[in-house]
Amino acid sequence: MGDGTTFRVLGPLEVWRGDVPVPVPAGRARLLLAVLLLRANRPVAVDELVDRLWDGGASNPDRARATLQMVVRRLRQALGEANVVRTVTNGYLAEVPAGALDLHRFRALVTDERFAEALALWRGDPLSDVLRPEEVAPLVEERLAVLERRVEADLEAGRAAELVPELRALTREHPLRERFWAALVPALHRSGRTAEALAAYQEVRTLLADELGVDPGERLRDAYQEVLGAGVGPRGRPIAPRQLPADVRSFTGRHGEIAELDRVAADARVVAITGMGGLGKTALAVHWAHRAAAAFPDGQLVVNLRGYDHDLRPLTPGQALTHLLGGLGVAPERIPLGLDDQVALYRSVVADRRTLVVLDNAADVAQVRPLLPPGGGNFTVITGRDDLRGLVALDDAVLVRLNGLAPAEAVDLLRRILGPDRVDAEPEAVADLVRVCAGLPLALRVAAATLTVEPGGVADYVAALRSGDRLAELEIPGDLPAAVRSTFNLSYRKLTPTAQRLFRLLGVTPCRDFTAESAAALTGVRPDEVRSTLGELLRAHLLEQHRPGRYALHDLLRLHAEGRARTDETGPERDRAVDRLLDFYLHNVDRADRVLRKSRTELPLTPLTDAVPLVAFPDRRRAVGWVDDEFPNLRVLVGFARERGRLEHAWQLPTGLWGYLYLSSVWAEWSTLTRIALDSARLLGNRFAEAVALHTLGSIHRNTLRGEEAVPLLRQALEIREEIGHGHGIAVTLTELASAYQALGRYDLSVEHGRRAAERRAEQGDLAGLVVTLNNYAGTLLLAGDPEQALEVCLRAVALSERMPDQPDFGAVKDTLAQILAKLGRLREAADTYREILAHGTEAWSGLNVVRLHANYADLLLSTGDRDAARTHLVRALDLSVERGLPHEADLRARLAALGVGADEAGEPRGRA
Repeated sequence: MGDGTTFRVLGPLEVWRGDVPVPVPAGRARLLLAVLLLRANRPVAVDELVDRLWDGGASNPDRARATLQMVVRRLRQALGEANVVRTVTNGYLAEVPAGALDLHRFRALVTDERFAEALALWRGDPLSDVLRPEEVAPLVEERLAVLERRVEADLEAGRAAELVPELRALTREHPLRERFWAALVPALHRSGRTAEALAAYQEVRTLLADELGVDPGERLRDAYQEVLGAGVGPRGRPIAPRQLPADVRSFTGRHGEIAELDRVAADARVVAITGMGGLGKTALAVHWAHRAAAAFPDGQLVVNLRGYDHDLRPLTPGQALTHLLGGLGVAPERIPLGLDDQVALYRSVVADRRTLVVLDNAADVAQVRPLLPPGGGNFTVITGRDDLRGLVALDDAVLVRLNGLAPAEAVDLLRRILGPDRVDAEPEAVADLVRVCAGLPLALRVAAATLTVEPGGVADYVAALRSGDRLAELEIPGDLPAAVRSTFNLSYRKLTPTAQRLFRLLGVTPCRDFTAESAAALTGVRPDEVRSTLGELLRAHLLEQHRPGRYALHDLLRLHAEGRARTDETGPERDRAVDRLLDFYLHNVDRADRVLRKSRTELPLTPLTDAVPLVAFPDRRRAVGWVDDEFPNLRVLVGFARERGRLEHAWQLPTGLWGYLYLSSVWAEWSTLTRIALDSARLLGNRFAEAVALHTLGSIHRNTLRGEEAVPLLRQALEIREEIGHGHGIAVTLTELASAYQALGRYDLSVEHGRRAAERRAEQGDLAGLVVTLNNYAGTLLLAGDPEQALEVCLRAVALSERMPDQPDFGAVKDTLAQILAKLGRLREAADTYREILAHGTEAWSGLNVVRLHANYADLLLSTGDRDAARTHLVRALDLSVERGLPHEADLRARLAALGVGADEAGEPRGRA
């Protein structure tokens, strides 16, 4: 992103580079930017974006996801140097530097209690030109809560008289917000307008009774007592406890969570801050408590419940209550022995007070529930690694879940500890350190502490972290709490043995995430059994559910799981777990490929054990969707299998992905995976597998317009298949060679190989494969100047396709037919054929074939003089070619340029957006 770029969401959406506004496209691109900025520096899943951009969900999710990619591209092009949209796994995020987003500046100013400056950033209703009022209601509420705090601060600063007009307007605009009335009543009184103050109190009292059926809250009652002369001073109570530990001077970030705590404190009485160890839950609770302390004049109480402690047992509720009652001035001899009596006394003592209670390091709900004070003015902040969801169900608590720091926040934390000079001197190394520590505040603090006392630069330290035992490096000798591994062990020790085993085994694979099915395969149990164990890991915050049904380990927790597996699992058990997982993926990939391809090479799969669950694929969409979700795992598992000596899996997995990879047109990745398959096949001495891999590499080269490289590979594959007598494979490779020769303009050889392939396919009864072969054969005859014979062959392919309604090559055959009809001068029939194809839909097509379809249709439209329609189809072809990285971009741009379409309309070339 260019220097000086700012984003504004506290009003209509605006982007500025310095003093120059950056136009943002209307429609979905503008909405996309708004949604990403509201979650700046945090990933937003593709499915969630589809729901937001299509107002509750698209009727065709697959098409919507493809359209979303184009929306992202247009937005990036529009933003230019101001682009902040980054692609992440299964989603996108707006990577916004510190200070570049007005919402972040607003929250930072609020954190520093500079309320007037914060409110001055607002230009109107947030994102009023993009989102509906109900979608930004939390932001509006956040502003009002800050406005309440600013008014109260001004009142305490002695500006009562000048506040009265503003408070009159605010109570008219927000008549049910008691805090504005609670400021107006004393403001009138302190301005010498006591009668008006009493009238204002009676007005709001009547309003609350009529509208809500409630009496004024404590703030309003205190304001009323001030007017009556009762005052708000000491009431004969013991000295209010002030037990908060010192605030962390280097505390940074968490603006969204602090704003959430502010909002919760205005309406609720209990909040639980939850998350894995090392995220800074206690630091956040203490930091916020210091900011909010003035709102709780009767004291702030803190108890370390020792839920996760290296040496000491968790406090019992009775021990915790003894501490709380002592802090409230109750003499030890007055504290009852029984828990019920202690709870009753505690609630009686705090019943009419405004007290802030921090219950730190909670073990579970049972430990916490007796310690919750009654309502009124009391507020409780709980921190814990357990998810504490029971408090939500029965105690109306609000959960604030912590994640790792955003990159910009993590860098700011390092800057505060190491100093700006050292951080700014090695920006790339500092960014790498943030990645290595995975945004975990404890890891970042330990790393920074180490760097302050050890010689060497940040880059040297990061290299040491990457090359050695990272968790061992992230500790301070002699300080057990300041060690990432020991912090994780506290959570691990509390798990059941079954959950401990699952956690360990999750560390033996390179998979990015897991489902209940893959976790079941790993552990050798049924999916319904493993779901409860996954739930236990979730509740302990040792696992996160980043999408419904998909679970992932934090990067440092993955290292911890891997270490526990090495020490607590035998080598054979780790090997069996890996084998079960590889079998799970191989068998299910093969099942998905059977749905995606009708003509395919059968894999010699190993027999399936009962411990490997199978996924149901009722249709193509489900098959593609499953492989879409699992492809990041499959991509790394192929190399993993090769490294671990599972060579059969290493060649069969890429082969089973053939149908998906062709549809997806991810040629570079496909080539990488296939080279691993070829290497594995040769190590095995498996000629059948070697031929499969050679054929696939040749097909990839042919589809990416590298026919000269394709032919030798395909000829090697053909020789092996003829040598081992693999009839189906011979027909498949003859078909591919015919296409390669066609691409090179060697129509004689293409016709020869196409004829031989068609004969073999017919002999084998492979109708699906015969359709493909005849279609390519017809295309070659057309290019060779024989449209009549091409028509005859193509009509035969059409007839076969119509007998196979689920044949995905039906549209491709019709595309060839349209080209032949156009060549024969039957333009109306050709146009009708293209319209039939488009009406039928191209969802099941590969990206390559869709590009060819639109380009071919554009040729026909140009021949009929319809330049506008031709331009539309060429732009569609270009969009998809750029999106999928297909090798047709330069040609399509040249054709568009010939039609007078400039770069702005056609979009930026790949690599510049």
